[in-house]
Amino acid sequence: MMLQRFPVRSRTGSQSAGNSRANTSGGLLAPHDAMGPRGRSRSPSVQTPTASRSSGNISRARSPLVQTMTRPTSTSQSQVAGGTIHTQGSLRSRSPADSLDEPISAGMRRRRSSSADHSNPFLLTPRVSKRLKVYATRVAEETGVSEKPLHDFIDTGGIYHMLIDLKVCMLLNSVVNRETILNDLKELLESKDFKSALQNRLTACMLSPNLTAYVTDTHEHIMDFIKTHNEVFKIPKSLFEDAELSAQFSTVVSDLLACIRGNIKTKLVLSISKHLSIMDTAKSLAHSCIEVDASHWNRYAFLRRCLRIFLIGRSDYKNIPLKNLYSPSLLPSLHRDLRIKVGEALNIDMELDDEPTVQENADEVRENSDGGLDDGDGAGADTNIPDPSRDADLDGDEDENRDNGLDSGTDEGDIDTEGSGFGGNGKRPKYTSTKFWNFVDDSLEAVRSMAKELAKAEVEEGGDYDTAYEDATRNILVEYFQQDLAEFPGRRTVPKLLTTYSPQWQTTIQTKLLWTT
Repeated sequence: MMLQRFPVRSRTGSQSAGNSRANTSGGLLAPHDAMGPRGRSRSPSVQTPTASRSSGNISRARSPLVQTMTRPTSTSQSQVAGGTIHTQGSLRSRSPADSLDEPISAGMRRRRSSSADHSNPFLLTPRVSKRLKVYATRVAEETGVSEKPLHDFIDTGGIYHMLIDLKVCMLLNSVVNRETILNDLKELLESKDFKSALQNRLTACMLSPNLTAYVTDTHEHIMDFIKTHNEVFKIPKSLFEDAELSAQFSTVVSDLLACIRGNIKTKLVLSISKHLSIMDTAKSLAHSCIEVDASHWNRYAFLRRCLRIFLIGRSDYKNIPLKNLYSPSLLPSLHRDLRIKVGEALNIDMELDDEPTVQENADEVRENSDGGLDDGDGAGADTNIPDPSRDADLDGDEDENRDNGLDSGTDEGDIDTEGSGFGGNGKRPKYTSTKFWNFVDDSLEAVRSMAKELAKAEVEEGGDYDTAYEDATRNILVEYFQQDLAEFPGRRTVPKLLTTYSPQWQTTIQTKLLWTT
């Protein structure tokens, strides 16, 4: 009975059964048997207990049946292919099945994808393209744009292709925008409001008390000034990027400058004929475009002085008679030829060698004139006020042949460069009827030359040249203003000069629009 219930088995069979149970469990390798290398047994001389425990841990982590497997006890032994496994501190031999524990990729070559699309990260895969189209559809619905262009953009298939399409779109938009901008700028140049605003700024330029010249290189320097300070003139910079529009704008500026110069000359002529003070004249010239101070009065008095000398030199008395143009204060500025002309016309002994006193010349002029010079109170009764219908003749653009006493219609003879510049003695005039502003520029340069000489003398005494030059120039112009005020007092007393605050754009023009001659 006992033998039936507990049959006796041989040690060899028991070892084989135990080995079988140790090596298999439901057809699977036991963890400690799966640790050996494939196709070979490990020698007990190279196997350590630590390695055995480590490998066993890895196997348990990988096998789902690790909980059903039993580790050999410390006293058990198993016979495996002629090898003995000692579980207590001894090395054991490994079966060929132990090689299953090696990584599955060992000894294998990874197969490369046959498709180049999967290996190139800059090409869109069908899966990515589908996701992008879903996103493009949602964005199109939110923004109200058509989804087809977005899908077509995604169908280009690659990032580089998409970048090229983006650049093309940008270029096309740039061309369209440029054409739109050019059309807008053309309309701007032709608009009356733009020309009116530009004329106000250019008037401020021409009325600047520090302007270097009025016609000599003036247009070129004003164009450069406009490009540099376009915000003063409210001109978009894009206008100067197009050669055609820039040339058209330059023509507009040139025409406006000519018109402004003509208006200034006309108002100066009227101020002489009406015997207006220089302060009233400055107000008329500024026409609310700029804030006027004493420096403007000095410059405008200089311009009126130049105009009187110019009309005398041209013998242009059709609007203002000679007796109203000439005064003794002009004598230092009159060339010898012009002194002779004035002396003969007014029957005045000009005393060319010795400068006459102001009072002597004033008395002689009054005695030899019909009615004398008008004073400020009698300005309203002046019979020599120009007819408004003849204002077009006051801008100095009339034909030279209409000037009295000068036959300038011939090109024969040399130009009068050494004399007064107004011709005579068989020489052609340098200053024709259209060259008033050239005469002003030359006169202004003569003032600077005089100031330089005075500054040099100041430097020899230990002064600073720049300061001395500026003071000398200002003093000369102040002297002209005082003489002009004495001759044209007008109907008002000299207003008290208060501190004026010029707008920033006017200050920029007066301090930056300068150049050397």
